[in-house]
This record gives sequence, structure tokens and C-alpha cells, in this order.
Amino acid sequence: GPGEEAQAVVSTQSTGEQTKEAKERIGDIEKNIEEMTRKLEEEQKEKERLIQLCDEKDSELEAITEENETEQKTIAALELEIENNIRVTDSNKNELYNMDQEKKHKEAKHAELQKKLDIFIQECMEMSEAV
Repeated sequence: GPGEEAQAVVSTQSTGEQTKEAKERIGDIEKNIEEMTRKLEEEQKEKERLIQLCDEKDSELEAITEENETEQKTIAALELEIENNIRVTDSNKNELYNMDQEKKHKEAKHAELQKKLDIFIQECMEMSEAV
């Protein structure tokens, strides 16, 4: 009867509304998926950028480490050179001290000989006066 027909229209209408709502929900879900996919791609790009940055920093660190090792070798060589120079300087000071002692000894000996010579000359002059 007429009641059944009205019920069918209501039922059809609600099915149509349900379909419309379902399509809207699907549309929303698709938009969400697109948004999430876009965000994921952005995150992936950022991750790749950070990895690239890390690689660059690693290379930088490697170069700095290498330079540091070279500098340490140079410093070690300089320290060795300094130690050798100190040894040479000490040796030279020692030699200088010995030469100075020898000079003082020779000067003393010279003074002693000079005194004997003066005495000898004095004695010769006295003898020649006596003659």
C-alpha cells in the first residue's frame, strides 16, 4: 500500500544519504592519505638532507683528525729537536766552562813565568851594574 511506498522512498533516501556520506568519508580519507603522503615525502627529504649533512660533517671531522695527527707528528719532531738542542747547548756550556778553566790556568802560569822573568831581568841588571 501507500505506507510501504513511502517507507521505500525513505529507505531509498536514507540509502542515498548513506552513499553520499560514505563518499564524503572516502573523500576525507583520500585527502588525509594525500596529506600524510605529502608529509611523509617532506620527512623523507628532511631525513636525506640530514644524512647528507652528517656525511659532510664526517668528512670534515676526518680532515680535521688527519690535520691534527700531522700537527702532532710535527710537534713531536720539534720536541725532539728541542731536546737535542738542549743537549748541544749543555755540551757547549760544559766545553766553554772547561776552556775558561784552561784559560785561567794558562793566565796564572803566564803570570808566574812573567814574575820569574822580571826577577831574572832584575838579577841580570844588578849583575851588569856590579861589573
